[in-house]
Formats: sequence, structure tokens, C-alpha cells
Amino acid sequence: MRVNWSPGDLLPGKAEELGRKSKAQEDLKDAAQQFEALFLQILLEEMRRTVPENDLLGDRRAEKLFQSMLDQELALHSSQAQSLGLAKLIYEQMSRFVSDED
Repeated sequence: MRVNWSPGDLLPGKAEELGRKSKAQEDLKDAAQQFEALFLQILLEEMRRTVPENDLLGDRRAEKLFQSMLDQELALHSSQAQSLGLAKLIYEQMSRFVSDED
């Protein structure tokens, strides 16, 4: 009786393979979250542009800088909290194309 066996069938070998795939999937998940954050930041900036500006309080450079940083943080936290779910959809669509190889 002959048994087909190779060293790759060992449990540590399979664990390494899963670890590589897990790393690739984590990278994909991070990229999807970053894309959602960028999308939200651009969306917030465009929404702010629709609000008419007035010079009642004078120069607004500091306010615009604060609003830009606020938009960036809101977008980052919203993408991490999966408020839109765009990152999740991107991850589900693209995870099929993640290869097991480095």
C-alpha cells in the first residue's frame, strides 16, 4: 500500500499558507477602508463647497484649515465604523482576486 504524502501536508505548512493569505486579506481590508475614507473626505469637501461663504468674521483661513482636518478625521472614523459599508462591499468584491502566493 502506498500513501501519497508530502511535507507540505503538515499542519505548520498549512498554517503558514493561511497566514500569508490572512496578511493579504488584511492588506485588502485596510486598502478598502482607506478608499472609503478618501471617498467620504471628498464627499464632505464637495458638500461644504455648496454652502455660500460670507466675510462677516473676516479672514477664514484658520476655519478652512480646521474644517479640512475635521473632514479628514470624520471620514477616517466613519470608514472604520462602517457607516456607509463601502469598504465592506469593496473587500467582498476584491477578496476573490487575492492570490495565496506572495
